Amino acid sequence: MDQLSQHIIQSAYSKFMQFGIRSVSIDDICNELRISKKTFYRIFSKKEDLVEATIGFQVSFLAEKFEKMYRHKNAIDALIVIIKEVKKHSHPDCTAYYYDLEKYYPSIFNRLKERKSEWIRLSFEKNLRQGIEEGFYRQDLDIELSSMFHAVQLNNSYKDILNHHPKIPVKRMNDFYIDMIVRLITNEKGLKYVEEQILKD
Repeated sequence: MDQLSQHIIQSAYSKFMQFGIRSVSIDDICNELRISKKTFYRIFSKKEDLVEATIGFQVSFLAEKFEKMYRHKNAIDALIVIIKEVKKHSHPDCTAYYYDLEKYYPSIFNRLKERKSEWIRLSFEKNLRQGIEEGFYRQDLDIELSSMFHAVQLNNSYKDILNHHPKIPVKRMNDFYIDMIVRLITNEKGLKYVEEQILKD
C-alpha cells in the first residue's frame, strides 16, 4: 500500500470515529488531505471500499499499539492495559461510528467483529500462558475456553450494556470487568499482587 492510500485511510478512520461514517463525505476527506476527488477515486472506487480499508487499519493499529504498551509488563498489568484500551473503542463517543457501520455496512461490520474477536482471543490466550508461567494465574485454567469467553465478553457485552444503560460511567464498567476477570483467573499470588497495586493507586 502506498503512502497516499495510508494517509487517506488514517484520515477517514479518524473522522469516522469522531463524527460517524454517514456524516463524513468524500469531499471532507479530500479537503483535509488537499487532494482532488479524481485522485481519491483512482485509489478507492467508492466510499464502501474506504470503509472496508479502515477495518484492517483499525485492527492493525490496535494490535501494534497494545504490543508496545504491554511489551515489558507482567501478565496482570498487561491484561489490565488490554481491557482498558479495547473498551475505549466501545466508548459512547464512538457510538455513531459503530451504529453507521452496523446499519449501512452490515457485512463489513460483521467482518470487523470477527477480526477483533479473533485478535482479542489470541491476545488473551498469550496473556494466560504468560500469567501461568509467571505464577500469577491458576494452573488449571482452560486456556482455550477462557480466551474464547473473554473475546465474546469484550466484543459484545460491553457495547450491549452501554446501549441499554448509557448512564453507567465507563470507569465503573472497567473496574467491574477487570475485577471479575482477574478474580476468575488469578491464584493467591496473583490476587495478592492485584490488591497491592490497588493500594498503591
